Amino acid sequence: MSEILIDEEELQKAHNDFMELAAKAKSLLKDIEQLNEEIKTGFDTPAGKIFYNSYKDCLCEPLNQQIIVIEHIAENLLTAKSMYQSVFDEYRDLVNTINSSD
Repeated sequence: MSEILIDEEELQKAHNDFMELAAKAKSLLKDIEQLNEEIKTGFDTPAGKIFYNSYKDCLCEPLNQQIIVIEHIAENLLTAKSMYQSVFDEYRDLVNTINSSD
């Protein structure tokens, strides 16, 4: 039989890591949008306009969707931590009771 371990600190760490990843992805998206604006002036042709407009659907939208998923995972980790908080607290109380009775 397998064991499932739930660690309060690891849930918080995972949440923080996913939020950091979301921040990096947002920064990347901002950089891409800025670079695309800079490129736009050099692509003032019909083909350039098609390229310029296509990056939104082909690059920015998927990246936006990934950011949404990453943030959703981060929030679910925090929700899970909150849902198990009473278990974590009761476990700590039990350990303290056992240790103080020694």
